[in-house]
Amino acid sequence: MNTEFYRNFIAMVEAGGMNRAAREIHVAQPALTRQLQVLEKEYGAVLVKPRKGRHTLELTEAGWILYRQARQICEADRTAHAEISALEKGLTGTLRLSLTPSLMPMVIEKGILPFHKKYRDVTFRFRESYQVPLAEEVRRGISEAGITNAPLPDPFLFQVLHEETSSLAAAALKDSPFFPLKEALSARDLSSVPLAVSRSTEDQVSQFFRNEGLRPSILFSIDSRASALHLAEEGLAAAIVMWAPWDKLPDTMTLRPLAGPAYKQTITFFCLKGHRLSRGMERFLDCLEKELR
Repeated sequence: MNTEFYRNFIAMVEAGGMNRAAREIHVAQPALTRQLQVLEKEYGAVLVKPRKGRHTLELTEAGWILYRQARQICEADRTAHAEISALEKGLTGTLRLSLTPSLMPMVIEKGILPFHKKYRDVTFRFRESYQVPLAEEVRRGISEAGITNAPLPDPFLFQVLHEETSSLAAAALKDSPFFPLKEALSARDLSSVPLAVSRSTEDQVSQFFRNEGLRPSILFSIDSRASALHLAEEGLAAAIVMWAPWDKLPDTMTLRPLAGPAYKQTITFFCLKGHRLSRGMERFLDCLEKELR
């Protein structure tokens, strides 16, 4: 099958209809109609619901399957051309990666900075997403790989490339009255302390306190870890956040581990199962993993 048919089918779907797609990709509408008929004959299934005609597209279930697979086929074709071209020109191209927003500072420091010094012709397209949409972007081929700190939905669809671990810890200003002079803090030590937590860790923080029959004094429940740390830096609360070995605090702040059972989070580097990473992505992830050691 000519990949042009797949590309034009994707254009039809994303434009929402034949006429608009024809204008956007400069292909006559009758030609698009014939290509759709060829695709339906090839796959032996109706791809567009007949009641909507060929002008406003509403896909059948088979149509959605083909749309998702067509994106992967076209991305594989693009990647193949880019890699073959790179053999002659050196490492070039675009790296497409989806990741949890809180991991972006780590990727910049440990991945982009050292990689870009060596491969200055490579461009980056990063998408900051959460769990389900992040995995969907990798599944649909919008991004070649993903990095997440949440469990993968439908893990059988994905291949784990690398894993790291972070743990719950408490952070506050060095001169704040929030922390006693102890190496590790118990729930009782923090029972009267105003806390800032990110929503992704709120359940684990609550469980940490329940283990000692207590409830946390959560003053700020907020979307991002960075915001929780910023509130702590302003002296408004102590932040309880997931902390990894590569993370850094301002000199004015102190970090204490939590006593008792370890509350850990796995950071997963992954791609679609069966997908062969481009040479650029392989080298980028290798660079990132080495910097994390």
